[in-house]
Amino acid sequence: MLQAPQLRAEPVKPRVRFRLLTFNVHNLGRADNADDRTYRAKLDYLVDVLRRLDPDVAVIDEVREPESFDELGDRLGTYAYRFLGDAPPANRRIQTGILSRFPMLEQGQWHEFPSALPGPEGGAVQLAFRRPMPWTRLELPNGETLLAVAVHLKSRRAAAEEIPETESPRRRRLLGRALSNLIRIAEAAGLRSLLDEAMDRKTADHYAVLGDFNDAPGSVALSLVMGLEDEEGSELGQSEERRLFQALWRVPLDRAFSYVGRGQRHLFDHILVSQRLSLGQVAAGVESQLLEAERRRHSDHPEGYPRSDHAPVWANFELAV
Repeated sequence: MLQAPQLRAEPVKPRVRFRLLTFNVHNLGRADNADDRTYRAKLDYLVDVLRRLDPDVAVIDEVREPESFDELGDRLGTYAYRFLGDAPPANRRIQTGILSRFPMLEQGQWHEFPSALPGPEGGAVQLAFRRPMPWTRLELPNGETLLAVAVHLKSRRAAAEEIPETESPRRRRLLGRALSNLIRIAEAAGLRSLLDEAMDRKTADHYAVLGDFNDAPGSVALSLVMGLEDEEGSELGQSEERRLFQALWRVPLDRAFSYVGRGQRHLFDHILVSQRLSLGQVAAGVESQLLEAERRRHSDHPEGYPRSDHAPVWANFELAV
């Protein structure tokens, strides 16, 4: 009697699992809260959310005071490595930080970016990011490296304060809105240029750019950072290596928003990853249930704002050992 052949079980290959997260925590600092009770309520809320989501690497946007960033890290207790970018010399002093369980082999920040001004006397110039962008090269548990760049592009708020007061209020608002969009797109193109340099130098095995982009997935700014612009055929291979991929494509449309403003839902917070890392992605999410339908005022609200007007965004990855 013939016996069925015995099937040999293939050995399960070990995998490294980790989670990336970005969270605009909305004015984290004592000065932006009405009293100590409100500040403590905000910190308790942020600690609870981050503990439940349990990221291995987290970008924290809108830190208003370095002491509060340290307090958040100390309360969480599981992040041996942290790096807070510089405050901008002008405008609102908003900083961006990185918390990591993985060793930081190298860290730095980008203060300036290449741009071009129109007109015959324009040409190539160096402009300052409105908020310096910290980056770090991390050692993953499988021995590979990840370059993580923390982003907070120019907000959509009209930059009316940069328009001369001699103009009418309406014209200042109009020109200020246009200026905000121009700045954000220029920052996105400059960021892409800096990423190209890092990737061409083979700075790391994997790349991730995450934070508050203040723009939607199909916007010009996102397309520039992802490297979706048209290329000459001779550069196609190199362009593919530089491409970044949207980690949130897995999120259902009814949950794909991280901000609510004037009753409208927007996905402003993103995680963009390089091709090899994207192939190891297994899940992603936006905790949109944490958002309020109508956002209250924040810095000048008499009762403070103990929560956040942004939802945390995360993505899970598995890589071979």
